[in-house]
Amino acid sequence: MIVPGRLALMLAAILALVLIAAIVEPAVAGIAVLGDALIIAASLWEGRGLKRAPVDIERENWVRVQVGRAEEFTYRIANRSRRSLVVHIRQPWPDGIEGTVNTAMVSLAPGEVVRLALTATPRVRGVIEVPPARIDVHGPADIARWRSTLPTGAQVKVFPSLRGMTEYEALRRQHASSLVGLHRQRMLGSGREFDQLRDYFSGDDYRDVNWKATARRNRPITNMYQEERSHDVVLCLDCGRMMGNPVGAGTALDYAVDASIMLAHVANRHGDRVGLALFGDVVHRFVKPAAGLPAVHRIIEELVDARPEPVFPSYGALMGSLRSRQNRRSLVVLFTDLNDPQLAANLSESLQLASRRHVVVVISLRDPLLDRIASGPADDRGSLYQVLAARQLTKERATYARELHRIGASVLEADANSITIQLLNTYLSIKARQIL
Repeated sequence: MIVPGRLALMLAAILALVLIAAIVEPAVAGIAVLGDALIIAASLWEGRGLKRAPVDIERENWVRVQVGRAEEFTYRIANRSRRSLVVHIRQPWPDGIEGTVNTAMVSLAPGEVVRLALTATPRVRGVIEVPPARIDVHGPADIARWRSTLPTGAQVKVFPSLRGMTEYEALRRQHASSLVGLHRQRMLGSGREFDQLRDYFSGDDYRDVNWKATARRNRPITNMYQEERSHDVVLCLDCGRMMGNPVGAGTALDYAVDASIMLAHVANRHGDRVGLALFGDVVHRFVKPAAGLPAVHRIIEELVDARPEPVFPSYGALMGSLRSRQNRRSLVVLFTDLNDPQLAANLSESLQLASRRHVVVVISLRDPLLDRIASGPADDRGSLYQVLAARQLTKERATYARELHRIGASVLEADANSITIQLLNTYLSIKARQIL
């Protein structure tokens, strides 16, 4: 679409004043009309030329971005024409991306290629559709502009924030992980597992001699050990309706995702295999535990678009998947919500068998509003009922937590700001005690 440029609008404004003056002096009316005709003709001529001008505009680095980090969304602009051009880009940002800069302008010489960056900060995880940008192209004189829209928008995959992983690596290299609240755990025992028996050879440690086998065979027999095998860690995230409750700057599921990524990274650093299960009323995804950075990256990819659903979680479906797909004894980390008494009762019933086979840790975010109401005074009759209801709910929550402890599961209740650190300390404590 051809639109008038700044020069054309300025000349049109001057001629408008001339036409106003023509009311007093009719003789100048013809000059004003002729000037308008010339401006329109020049704008159309310039606009048609700009329409044919070969300008290539492509997006770069629009694929992988992170929540909460200011990102640069880059356009590559190439002027293939034989004249100098000025390109304006206006990028509308959708909900979920907060744009600090959404317009930019660049001048290009003939044949020049430049890159233009717009800064924006993603606020939510998932795949976000970004609408196409509006493009204005004009010459240095800005007589007219050719206005168009890019043919298609863009799909941007917004990953959870990985800042915690970077900070952990920096502190680990400096042996300063305690600065963020991680506790150093001393590993109990020798850290070796028995493999087999063999004849004693000169130079073997006498402490490894198996005296019972030596007595039976009438010759020295020694134990052979292998390094401690890595363990399986299965991260289970409840994607039911309660995990969509707002907590702090996000939802309970958002904090569970961030804590899961950190635990996956730390467990990989400790040589463990990490898997993932996302479930609502059914198990949507199950990733078998695997070792190495590719396994961590796979888990991050699966968590990008994890969303709470308006359904009740089925703990029975989750336990069924664990029975059929996870034969090895594992550390099962279950992120859920214990504020609903019925769901807590269902969880207690479903964990009866799983806690005998696996080491189960149940993670539940504390509701700051519930705690504040339960501990606060009542100002009137209405608030009195709220306080009593909150205290009753808190009491029931504590009862179900004790029930989970009774059947062998560990329960970690934490607020949003400390859930990741407390979870990592729990994992390190389990590793140190070698209960897997």
